[in-house]
Amino acid sequence: MEGLPEEKLAQLLGSSLDGEVQRKAAEFGGLLTREAAVRLLCQENGISTEERISLSQARATPLPFSFSARVGRVFPVQHFPGGHTRSVRLRIFDASGEATLVLWNEQASLVEKGGLLAGDWMECSGAYLRAGEIAISRKGAVSRAAKGPSAGLKEGGICNVEGTVEKVEGMREYRDRRTGEARRMLPFTVKSGGASLRAVWWSPPADAPQLQPGAEVALEGAVFRDGELHLNSFSRVVVKEAGGRAGEFRGIALVGGEVALALGEEKFLLSESEALSLFGIRSAPQGVPARTLLSIKASALEGKKVSYSAEGGRLLSLKAEG
Repeated sequence: MEGLPEEKLAQLLGSSLDGEVQRKAAEFGGLLTREAAVRLLCQENGISTEERISLSQARATPLPFSFSARVGRVFPVQHFPGGHTRSVRLRIFDASGEATLVLWNEQASLVEKGGLLAGDWMECSGAYLRAGEIAISRKGAVSRAAKGPSAGLKEGGICNVEGTVEKVEGMREYRDRRTGEARRMLPFTVKSGGASLRAVWWSPPADAPQLQPGAEVALEGAVFRDGELHLNSFSRVVVKEAGGRAGEFRGIALVGGEVALALGEEKFLLSESEALSLFGIRSAPQGVPARTLLSIKASALEGKKVSYSAEGGRLLSLKAEG
């Protein structure tokens, strides 16, 4: 049982463990169980108390947990009044069973931007059960552990395709053969793995992303038929943001002629001129030091959510969300 929270706590506190447990219980009038007191002490000392479990065990634990699972299906993103709140549900499964995972706001943006597709394996921490669904706390994390297995295009088979839009033919109208209703279709061509494939998006939703030549896209749940990719109401089209990431603006440090920016869990080192450009400052007014302007801009963003892109450890863009 090596590595359990109490054993890690014992390594840290040594012979004083039992005394600290009793002291913590006394703080709550002696009403805490030993397990609860140990968990509180672990939290105070930065020791994770999360247990890694399977999906079938999720209903039996009231405590935060971590897990890995495979994405079976991604449902449409839901937007709420005001425009800043959104959620997305995923049907996930592992060897033990299935569950529904709901992601909110910044966590949902991972799915919106194509960071998770059906078939991918995912890792989650800070998970808990709410109203029969798995949710992730604000301090939790969601990430793609591995891409889904790539399969060749087979006639009548369902597949995921990632590539670049080459051509968009434009929206067209057609008549449903069964009902006679007027419907819409969007044909376009995507280049993937060196091959150009024509795709047809049947009855795209009103909030469908705009497709432009050169855009990086992920086509999820497409049906390969007669040499073409066909997308329907069960499919998903994601326009990716090149290098797109999101996180909290944690501040800057000015050292010599360089600027260090902390965004989420990442840090970037830039020259003052590069930092000014990222903040939208073309030039500093006469008599005003560049670092003064940078400090003012950074103070306005402190603690806020930002979206940014980076490549090769270099910060390319920075934008406040909302």
